[in-house]
Amino acid sequence: MSQSSREYKEKRVTPGEELASIEEFIPGPGTYVDSDNGVIRAAVEGVAKYNMLTRTVEVKPLKVLRIPRPGSSAVGMVMQVRHDVVLVELYGEVRLQPSPLWLYEYSGRFLGAIPISNISEEYVRSIDDYYRKGDIVLVKVINGTNPYHLTTVDPPYGVLYAECSRCGATLEPVNPRTMRCPKCGLVEKRKVSVLASSRILKLELRNYLMIPIR
Repeated sequence: MSQSSREYKEKRVTPGEELASIEEFIPGPGTYVDSDNGVIRAAVEGVAKYNMLTRTVEVKPLKVLRIPRPGSSAVGMVMQVRHDVVLVELYGEVRLQPSPLWLYEYSGRFLGAIPISNISEEYVRSIDDYYRKGDIVLVKVINGTNPYHLTTVDPPYGVLYAECSRCGATLEPVNPRTMRCPKCGLVEKRKVSVLASSRILKLELRNYLMIPIR
């Protein structure tokens, strides 16, 4: 057996496929850790490479890898709201200047977290007054590894799309901290993106994400 074959093991994998546990290997590029059970999974389709010396595993993509970039703006869905953090599944990158434009969908599943200190400039008493599960949000990516650190402190970032908690209709932005249901009249608190009223961006997100954004 060659030295190379002793040092490395490879196999073809698909997104979400189990690679190893965090007790066995250190996750590298192209992977993510399943927070429910500590399993390292493939974030993209490609070839998993296990370094048996450093005990690291990474996935080399079969095509151009489109992943969240530090400093970029991304669209995602709020998956869970905890007392001190918002967990977001990231879908793709958006350009903000000179005009908002959906650029591309990411190559796989990427997770991010907005800590309570990165939600708003103001003091946040309850995260439920800013974000709720199912909200489509615009976030800024801080780092370059999965899971990603996110922020929505600046005005462009926040909720783009949300549904009424009473009747399920699409909420309409009223001001930077309020959205209103046009169907039942319910007013709900949110951290609203200044782009929530952008018709062009909404149409692009509706086409790419297949959600009923009006």
